[in-house]
Amino acid sequence: MGQFDPFSSTPFAQQPGLQAPVFGSKSLLDPNTSGTPSTFSGKAVSPEPVDGDPTRFSKRMTDAGNEADQKLGDTQADGACSTCPFKVRLEHKSRYTKKYLDKEWVPWDAPFTFLIGQERVLSVRVAEPAGASATWKIEPVGDHSGVVKPATGTGNQFDYTPNADKRKPLASGSRSPNKPVEYKITATVTHNGGTQEVVETIKQDEKDIIRQEYVDFRTWFVGKKGDRFVLHVPLRNHVVAPSRPSLRTGNYSLVVDSATSELLAAVEANLGGKVTVNSGWRNPRRNQAVGGVTNSNHQHGGAVDMKPTVDGAGKPGGMYQIYNAALKSGGRAAILEHGGTAIYPTNKAVPAISDESPDKNNNGVPDTMDGKFAHATHVHIDRDPPNGGEDD
Repeated sequence: MGQFDPFSSTPFAQQPGLQAPVFGSKSLLDPNTSGTPSTFSGKAVSPEPVDGDPTRFSKRMTDAGNEADQKLGDTQADGACSTCPFKVRLEHKSRYTKKYLDKEWVPWDAPFTFLIGQERVLSVRVAEPAGASATWKIEPVGDHSGVVKPATGTGNQFDYTPNADKRKPLASGSRSPNKPVEYKITATVTHNGGTQEVVETIKQDEKDIIRQEYVDFRTWFVGKKGDRFVLHVPLRNHVVAPSRPSLRTGNYSLVVDSATSELLAAVEANLGGKVTVNSGWRNPRRNQAVGGVTNSNHQHGGAVDMKPTVDGAGKPGGMYQIYNAALKSGGRAAILEHGGTAIYPTNKAVPAISDESPDKNNNGVPDTMDGKFAHATHVHIDRDPPNGGEDD
């Protein structure tokens, strides 16, 4: 047969030398070619490999596929997709979230506020996808975080109650900060036939580490005389940065301040000058480490120990002036102390310098009181603990 020219404008049937084979004939079925081979030398669609991979299409086709992926996304057009990823969002709840964060359920970094012990319940749920179920696993981080039983469960929401008995040794004296209570939460979430694992860690912030000490001491501490620790768990809004660095006499960068700053300001206003702070707030563990009384008002941020800014010959007169200023500053008690021991009756006025009570050595103190004010290490002023108990 002749050679067919695919670019000729002449119809196939009119091209000379060409004869169509008869259907079913031997020539039609003959696998051997006949006639002059084609001289077509143009380039077909490029089969050349991409990046050396012979299974991939040309770069132009690859780019087209990538563009389609970007337009279509990874969501299956006809609905559910067991292999498509989905967004998972967990939320947490304690008895304190609504009070301090204005929401009952919050993300872990809200920050999530919680304490453990005395049957306090914590909760976690799948907030997104709404209504999705999960298999839960709760793992305490460190012995100080107690144990969780049961530590596993299923459902949209999981409630767990940490047992804090392993914290009993922490109800004791220490000059170091406690570690945060911490839990690793693993949720294997099921949605539209697919599963996805999410891991979050909830951890107490410094405010709650401090507040947890009060839970521990209320639960386990008994003093040498059998006295129990009864101070309330401080409110979160009473745990603050110190108003001046000298008031930070606990184990943490923050302090509890229910009245400390107010009392100190009142004394200095009545004195007409500054004082040196010996001791401000003390957390329960620090209070025990320094030999403080079990329910010292220093622990709720309601006491200040002060001394003059100068020592030496001017100290007795300065101490005398601070004590008189403290008597007028609205505290529960003003006490002249040496160490932790009162050396003059609480709230008792001292004689003013007069002909009846002279100051013959001109040290600013009536001669009859020289010994007391020379021996004193500080003036203590305090206020009763605030009403509370809702966080206990």
